[in-house]
Amino acid sequence: MNRANQELVGRDVYSNDGHKVGEIGEVIPGDEYVVIRRFLFTKLVVPVKAMEWSGGRLIVAQALMYLDMAPSVRTKRGLSTKGKARVDEFFMLKDL
Repeated sequence: MNRANQELVGRDVYSNDGHKVGEIGEVIPGDEYVVIRRFLFTKLVVPVKAMEWSGGRLIVAQALMYLDMAPSVRTKRGLSTKGKARVDEFFMLKDL
């Protein structure tokens, strides 16, 4: 695993409009996606490419209201090809 991406675990993540989205709970094998724990049982899968460091914060490139509409995908055994496609489409990543 990519050591830099593994070090993201436990970091807080914020939306581009300044709201706390949650905390990174795990890096999905392959190092291209992370799972953000939001509420008790809510998770958000985000491509690492959709995040950046800004002002000492890890920022997702979308607003919180948009992130609330993110697709629910299973991650228990990794992320399926279909799951990756749904997440990439939601985050508008076309080059994957």
